[in-house]
Parts: sequence; C-alpha cells; structure tokens
Amino acid sequence: NVASAGSVTGTITADAAIKPGDPTPTGRDSGQCGPSIPDESVVRQGNGIGGAVVWLDDIRRGKSVPLERRLELEIEKCRLTPRVQGGVVGSAVNVLAHEPFREHLHFLSGGEAGPRANVLLGQDEQVIPTNLPFSKPGLVIVKDSDHSWPTAYLAVFDHPYFATSEKAGTFAIDDIPPGTYHIKAWHPLLGVAEQSITIAAGRPAVVALKLGSGPVP
Repeated sequence: NVASAGSVTGTITADAAIKPGDPTPTGRDSGQCGPSIPDESVVRQGNGIGGAVVWLDDIRRGKSVPLERRLELEIEKCRLTPRVQGGVVGSAVNVLAHEPFREHLHFLSGGEAGPRANVLLGQDEQVIPTNLPFSKPGLVIVKDSDHSWPTAYLAVFDHPYFATSEKAGTFAIDDIPPGTYHIKAWHPLLGVAEQSITIAAGRPAVVALKLGSGPVP
C-alpha cells in the first residue's frame, strides 16, 4: 500500500448520437457466423461508455505491479472478447478458441517492424499462452489474417495505474501517491480524452472525461 494514498473515480461519456460502423460480411464462414458481424465497438448505458481504457499518463512511482499477470482473450461465436483490456509489461495472455475453423491472430503495435506475436489456432477447442505482446508499453491491436472481422486491443503499461470502464462508463483507480497527473481515456472508435487531476492524501478525486470521434492512435 502507498502511504497517504488517494484515488480517482469517474465516468467516461460521449455524445448521445454515435453511429455504428457497417456490418462486416463473413463470406465462406456465414454458416457458423451468420451473413455478417455487426459493429459492437460501442458498449454504453445512457451516455456512459464501457470498454474504454483509463490511465494516469505520467506516473512512475507508487504501488507495485500485480503479482497475477495473466489475461484471457477468447474467440467464440466469431468474436474476440474482451474487445479492450489492459495489462502490465511482463504479463501473459491465454488465447482461447472454440471455433470450427482456423484463426491466425497477429498482435500488432504501431511503428514496429513486425507483429509482437503470431498465434495460429486450429479447429475446435484450444488454449495457447503467449507473453510476447507484453514485452513493452504500447497499444497492441489483435487481428486475424484469415478473417476480417475479429479485432481486439491490449493496452500495455509499465505501471499499475489503469482501468477499463464498465458499461455505464464508471471506473476507479486507487492507491495513488498524492500529486498532480494527467489522466487519459481511450476508446477504439471514439479516440482520446484527457485532463489534469490533483490527488490529495486520503481523498478521492472525481473526474468526468468526454470522448469524441477520433482515430485509433
């Protein structure tokens, strides 16, 4: 625990009108997946936005990283879930497959010459672990070279001060050393929002971050 620690809670919101992307045709796999996969990138309750990653951008001290560093990424019913999640450097992800066809997943990070990892999944039930996507901080995009629709995102951090928003847009980050920081929120469809916050000893800070339409950074 951090001495005299504070915390931050808040809500991630967006304007009421968000148009989903076009459905993606499934082609030869329509028998298993249906004729198309709808755009499910926006999860919301009211104006709250779920599935956004929230983090303190300029913190390099405080609590230790978690001992348990294993995540799961599951492909079932022609979708990768969870769509967005965060982890720390040194983590591993178990890739779970339940599909009757092959998937060839590539873990890509912008500006890097090649994928951080490639995972080839055969038919039916499989579990393949890999720690390669978590070799260093950055945003890792997971794509399937055999199918155009499965997409997931892994946000990799070198500190434990991050969270993923719930369906109503709520989040909480605790055990923060007192000080002033930049807090950021990112969503694959809605881009980035940020503001400055001051954390006081033993007190919660409350923030509201509003996302707008923007590209994936």
